[in-house]
Amino acid sequence: MKKQGYILQQAMLVWLVLLASGVGQAQSESRVIRVNIPFDFNVGVQRFSAGEYTLAPLLSNTTLLRNQKGRVLTSIATNSVESRQVSGAVKLIFNRYSERYFLSQIWEAGNEIGRELPKSSAETEVAGEYSPSDAVALNFATRY
Repeated sequence: MKKQGYILQQAMLVWLVLLASGVGQAQSESRVIRVNIPFDFNVGVQRFSAGEYTLAPLLSNTTLLRNQKGRVLTSIATNSVESRQVSGAVKLIFNRYSERYFLSQIWEAGNEIGRELPKSSAETEVAGEYSPSDAVALNFATRY
């Protein structure tokens, strides 16, 4: 009996997550960002090859990274960040350490509110190997 209750709880949890995902995607379809990133990069501890990607909000603090075929590669936990200037184009900011790039911020065109990724353990480890002058933000703006 306990096992059936547990299975029912898990099924309801999965259903609620799927329902929330569908609602979030339906509401945010117009906010999908399509980019062609010309270098290998990290999101947290995961490394991705240069190429075409889409970034789409799922929930208020989560963004999905998809490959060119639409397959979800990872979900990205983000925090809200504000700028005094409205971005005129889509802007992705990467922290660069030598030849390693870490996605740091996501900005939509026409919006003064962006999304910021917390530094991962992988980024913190790489940043410790380089002096602060070696770490720079790289702005990448495109829309196609």
